[in-house]
Order: sequence, then C-alpha cells, then structure tokens
Amino acid sequence: MKQFASKEEEKQYYEHEASEADFLAWYQKQERPEYDKPSLTVDIVLMCYNKEEDQLKILLIQRKGHPYRNSWALPGGFVQKNESTGESVLRETKEETGVVISQENIEQLHTFSTPNRDPRGWVVTVSYLAFIGEEPLIAGDDAEEVQWFTLERQGNKIHLASDDVAISLDLLTGESSGKDTLAFDHSEIILKAFNRVVNKMEHEPQVLQVLGKDFTITEARKVFAKFLGIDFKMIDHSNFKKAMLQYFDEIGERPVGIGRPSKIYQLKPGNDE
Repeated sequence: MKQFASKEEEKQYYEHEASEADFLAWYQKQERPEYDKPSLTVDIVLMCYNKEEDQLKILLIQRKGHPYRNSWALPGGFVQKNESTGESVLRETKEETGVVISQENIEQLHTFSTPNRDPRGWVVTVSYLAFIGEEPLIAGDDAEEVQWFTLERQGNKIHLASDDVAISLDLLTGESSGKDTLAFDHSEIILKAFNRVVNKMEHEPQVLQVLGKDFTITEARKVFAKFLGIDFKMIDHSNFKKAMLQYFDEIGERPVGIGRPSKIYQLKPGNDE
C-alpha cells in the first residue's frame, strides 16, 4: 500500500493522480463532516384555457392536513428516493389531481430555497410550469378538494377565483391580498410562472399549448391578451400574425360560422416543448 508523508499528500494523490475507482474507494473510508440535508419537494403551476368561456385558469388543491390545512396550494409533494424531480412532479400531479401529464408538457421554472419557507423544516422545492387543455379533476389522498381557478390580470394584479374563494397577487410587490391566501410561498411561485410566460411568449410561445394541437390567430391573440391584461382586439391581427408566423406551421382551415374559414396553425417543432 502506498505510503504518504502527510494527509495532505495523500489527499492530493487520490484526487489528482489515482484512478477514479481508487479515489472513490479511498473517499468512502475518510471521515467527512456531517451536513444537514434539506428535504426536497416539487410544485407545479398548471395552466389551461377554456375557449368557450375565453378564460385562463390555474389548477389548485385544497390541503387536507397541516401545515396550512384547508388552504389552497399548488399540486406537489416530496420527491421519493431514486426519483428525479421531473418524474416526481408527474406522479404528484396525477396522485393529487387525476391529471396525467408527460415530460413534454413540463418545463422547470425555478428552485425556491428561502429558509423557513416551510414550517416543517428545511425544505427546498423545484417548481415546474405546464400548459394543457382543461381536464376533469379527481382529488387525491392529500387534497380535500381540487379545482380550476380562473386567472385574470387587471393592471398589475392577478386575481384567482373559484366559487367563493378569491386570491389577489401583486405583480410588482409580490404581496397577496384578498380574503384568501395561498399556502407556503406558492403566491411567489405563481407570480414567477406568470412573469416567465409574459417575458417569453413573443419568442417562445409554448403557452399556446393551452389551445390544444391547433389554433387560429384570433385564439392565439386571446391567450396573449390574458397575460397582458388587455382586450384581445387591442392586439393588431396583421402585426401579430406577421411577428408570430415564424413560430407557427399552417396546417389547414376551420369553418367559423358565416364567412371564409379561418386558417389554423400549430406550433413548430421545438416551440411546443
């Protein structure tokens, strides 16, 4: 066995000269400092758009147990051993809401690690964002109830509402107001997701996945208008089409009542994932 004049010399040898297999074998025998380890969770901001109602919506669950019992929250939960955060968010979404999504639906949003964000202890969450069509919901074991909340922007505030529940979030200050509030730091996560869409939709329009496989230019304008907090007629049809066609493929026509049928489009590959 190789002899060393000092621990530092030994360390230098195994880190810089030995094979990786020898390094790992040596490393496992060393005394290492014990570090506190955080728990890891996932949360998902799941958005849809109802064409008939012309309404943008977000999926929330009502928590069945403590902490924040009976408060509304984003779907999510603890990551299991031997599970990636992406796999975990797909599993948790299905278990808590009955909605089945795939890896192609989701994009990683942000990691939230502020100390004391969870009263149970040190918990870091990886948040995700997904766009789907509106689907029926089934509350899972950890959820008292699950609902699609309408999401409406008015100026610099976004308002979430369902039945008699009303939550308001300030896009500038991040403050939550109204008679109801969200659990944990989920208001911050939703604001992060909303701003991500607004900042990216003109050059990465994945948000149009809420319209399904195909859409008209008018439908796309309506979705964009929801995030801008304006009437869709304020978005000029011709200018919008000219700017966005580089991201769309024309795939046919669709009758829209009296008059000429409307051309329909789909997102080009690479803009729908």
